[in-house]
Amino acid sequence: MTVAPAHFVKKRQARSYGMKVIRAFRNLDRHGQQRAPEVIEEEVRQLEPHLVRFREDLVRLEVVASQTSGKTRIQVSLRLQLPSGVIAAQEEGFVIEPVLRKAFADLRQRVDRHVARLKHESEYKRPARRRRIGAPLPSARNAAEADRRELFFDLIEDHLDTVYDTVRRELTYLECSGSVPAGYLSVGDIVDATILNGLNRFERRPTEFSVRDWLTQLVFETVEAEAQAARRAVPEDAASIYEAPEAPGGEPTESDEEMFEFYQPDDVLLLEEIVADEGGDDPEAAVAKRQEALAFHRAIAGLPAFWRRALFLVDLNETPLETVSSVLGIPQDDVTRIVQSARDYIRDKLRDSGQSSDTAHALFESAHQRRLRIPQPLRDRARLERAFLGDNGGEAP
Repeated sequence: MTVAPAHFVKKRQARSYGMKVIRAFRNLDRHGQQRAPEVIEEEVRQLEPHLVRFREDLVRLEVVASQTSGKTRIQVSLRLQLPSGVIAAQEEGFVIEPVLRKAFADLRQRVDRHVARLKHESEYKRPARRRRIGAPLPSARNAAEADRRELFFDLIEDHLDTVYDTVRRELTYLECSGSVPAGYLSVGDIVDATILNGLNRFERRPTEFSVRDWLTQLVFETVEAEAQAARRAVPEDAASIYEAPEAPGGEPTESDEEMFEFYQPDDVLLLEEIVADEGGDDPEAAVAKRQEALAFHRAIAGLPAFWRRALFLVDLNETPLETVSSVLGIPQDDVTRIVQSARDYIRDKLRDSGQSSDTAHALFESAHQRRLRIPQPLRDRARLERAFLGDNGGEAP
């Protein structure tokens, strides 16, 4: 058997046990290439009973197993596409079989929680998705209220990209770490909730730091509240996944399709989207740098949320310590201690993944200089403008 060259990516699409399975092996050694397909087949068979409630032609599993060229560490990523959302799992280690089995075990647990929520739909499904900001803002009652909204929008308009970027980054890290169910929270919904919180507290906003920092503080508060609610969403008495379905599977009913539409995420939040593209003419070097950057951001996702926010403000956003202290509501000495602990944690995680201390330092510098900022979509921006300014805001593109 010929060993694949370092840059070779092996892909195969097959119908296995009813679901569509796509496998990709990158730089695996001879043992990994031989053993991985067998383990995947075994694990897919174990996964199948957890998916009996879904039509098999609507289920797609992607398995990526990669090994850094010249090194022994292995990383496995699983991505399960369901009609009701996307579930992902990831694991790292040095031997292909236990790494694959741990990743699949984690995936099965996540599927169980997801199905438990679906089976208890009536207990936690909202009558309708959180209404967009254009709906809960009725016409201004009088000229004073209209002037107030216009003043507030003028205050925040230049910072809408910051709100959107911060919300998307926070939700991406929370989903990557498994702190909230994938796809349960919507970026647009959290942006709307943040801005409505700001409108309600407009006259009571702090004056010791900027509007941008105030909005960032509101994002952190809103995301934390919604994340806590999401973690409480699965009832403790949820039915077992091993119970037989009430009826044999068939074509989706109208209510099924409505439920699938409800649970389908507005956005699939991928860690890759918040990693800046280093560019360059050497494809292999670019891929290696991107893998290093992904390892860096996975380490950030593993931080406690409070640590991650402090690190982001101090190291990546260059926010003064005094302001960070006010935004997070803790003393400056605590900010310094938390940020240093976060740096040490990330460096340890990078060393565990085979990166040198010099690489860790370079990743910090690169993240500081080239952090990718995701702007708010123009349609959302136009919707917000109409909600606050009425017909004068123009039409959505």
